[in-house]
Amino acid sequence: MNFPSLIAWLHRPSLLRARLLTVTLTLCFVGRAYCQGGGYAGSLDAPESEVLKAVDRVVNDSVIHGTYSYEKDREITGAKAADSARIFGNLPEAGKAFFKVAENVLAPRHFKETADLGTVYVRYIVRGTSANVTALQVDAVYVEKNRRRQHASDGTVEQAEFDAIRDRLQKMEAEEKFFLPPKEKQTEADTNPAVGIGSAPASAEQPPLSLDELERKVGDLKHKVEMRTAAGGAALKAAPYRTAATLQPLPEKADLLIVVITKYWYGVETTDGRRGWVHRSQLEALP
Repeated sequence: MNFPSLIAWLHRPSLLRARLLTVTLTLCFVGRAYCQGGGYAGSLDAPESEVLKAVDRVVNDSVIHGTYSYEKDREITGAKAADSARIFGNLPEAGKAFFKVAENVLAPRHFKETADLGTVYVRYIVRGTSANVTALQVDAVYVEKNRRRQHASDGTVEQAEFDAIRDRLQKMEAEEKFFLPPKEKQTEADTNPAVGIGSAPASAEQPPLSLDELERKVGDLKHKVEMRTAAGGAALKAAPYRTAATLQPLPEKADLLIVVITKYWYGVETTDGRRGWVHRSQLEALP
C-alpha cells in the first residue's frame, strides 16, 4: 500500500471514528484508574466510628457482593482485605480508604465486556460529614490477568457492597440493643405494693376477667413473643449473619422467646436462658 492510499484508508469515516475511540480510551486509562462506572456514593445515618466498624466487617467477609462467575454460586468468594490497590491511583486526600481483592476470577458478571481470568478490586472511602452522618463511596473494577485490560462495573457491584455495609450497620445496632442490659425502671408497683404490674389504679373500676378471658389474653401474648424452631432444627448464632459462630444447635420444635426482630434474623432466648440469633427461615409460629 503506497503512502497516498494509506492516508485515504486512515481517513475513511468509520475507521477514523474507531481510531479516535481507541486513542480516547487509552488516554483515559493512563490518566486515571478507569473511565467508566464512576462508583457509587451515598451517606449513612451513623457516626463515622460505627460505619468504619461495619466497613471493616464487610471488607473481611471474603465475598464480592453483586457479582458472580457461575449461576449456581451467585457470588464470588475468596476475597481478601488489602492495604492498597494501585489500580485506583493515589489515596484520597479526605477520608479513610479500605480495599478488598479477589484473584483468579473468571469473567465476573456486571463488569463490562469481561473475559478470561482476572482480579476484582473494590475500594471503600469513608468520610464523616457530621456527628451522625457519614459519606461512603464504593468503586469496583475488574482487570484481566493476561492482557491487563480493565473493566468497570455497571454500578451493580458498588451498590451491592454499599447495601452490605448498610445492612451490617443495622445488624450491629440490633446487636447492641439485644445485648444491652435492660434499664431498671421504677414502676408504680415498686412504690405501692397494692398495685400490681399491669393492673389499674384502685380508683378505676374494672370488672374482673373470667378465667377463659385470662387464658385467651395469655395465649395471644404468647403468640406475639414466642416462636419455635421449624423442622430440622436451627442454629443459634452469636450474631445476625450466616458466617457468625454457632453457639449451639437447636432441635426442632424448641420454644424460643423473641427479643429482637430484624428483617432476616430474630434475637431469641432459649428456655434455659441462652441468647443468640436465629434466621427467620428456621422458625415457625406456635400452633
